[in-house]
Amino acid sequence: MVNQIFMGKSAMFAYQRKLQVLAANISNAQTVGYKKRRTEMESMFPLMYEYALTEGEDGFTAGEKRKKFVEYGTGVRIAEVSKSFVQGSLEITNQPLDMAVEGEGFFQVKMPDGTSAYTRAGNFRTDSEGNVVDPNGHPIEPAIRIPKNTTDIVINDQGKVFVQAGANSTPSEIGQILLATFQNAGGLKEIGQNLYTETASSNTPSFELPANNGVGAIRQRSLEFSNVNVIEEMMDMILTQRSFELIVKSIQAGEAMLKAASDLGK
Repeated sequence: MVNQIFMGKSAMFAYQRKLQVLAANISNAQTVGYKKRRTEMESMFPLMYEYALTEGEDGFTAGEKRKKFVEYGTGVRIAEVSKSFVQGSLEITNQPLDMAVEGEGFFQVKMPDGTSAYTRAGNFRTDSEGNVVDPNGHPIEPAIRIPKNTTDIVINDQGKVFVQAGANSTPSEIGQILLATFQNAGGLKEIGQNLYTETASSNTPSFELPANNGVGAIRQRSLEFSNVNVIEEMMDMILTQRSFELIVKSIQAGEAMLKAASDLGK
């Protein structure tokens, strides 16, 4: 009965964490570049329950007892909270510095401490000096600066950036966008603000021109939104809530049995 309560306790913690992940997915269903997370559960280390069968069974003589072992789990836990980098939906925004990656690849931005971070969110803008930055002010790498007299910006599917200074002027190339790819994108570390950093699991990035060598193409004036399917997440949340309720009832039943056993001993 005590083990039953401990098993229920572990399940409560696991399903509570799962509910938090589902709530985060649903709340970010319209967030640019957000990638849904998924909880992976596993059973905790099992124990062996030993008991004796009746005498004389399966050829055993009178007075002999056959022992039997049954394996049972001691609870459940969250093994991993993984990320799904499946392509999200692309929506046209008509903003010249909005970019979406159609396929594999990440934009690279420079952090205040000089390190690099990576993102799928392409809602870029310019700062007071014309540098192309993300919504948090991190400049894109390689750096791109838009001249002050620019009247139009064109970014082709291979990431070449052209600007036009007047209605009759010829567009001139001012920069090149590169995309970072990883051997194991699932191993990236999430640091908030839709940014990721490399880890030993993800390995170091390689940089490629967009629309080359299997890397995704750039879609200007578009954004990639979340890959969360709200209906699926809501259904999963309902099932998780019902499982949570069953777990609470199992703990309450264990407490009732313990109380009954305690009353018998008095």
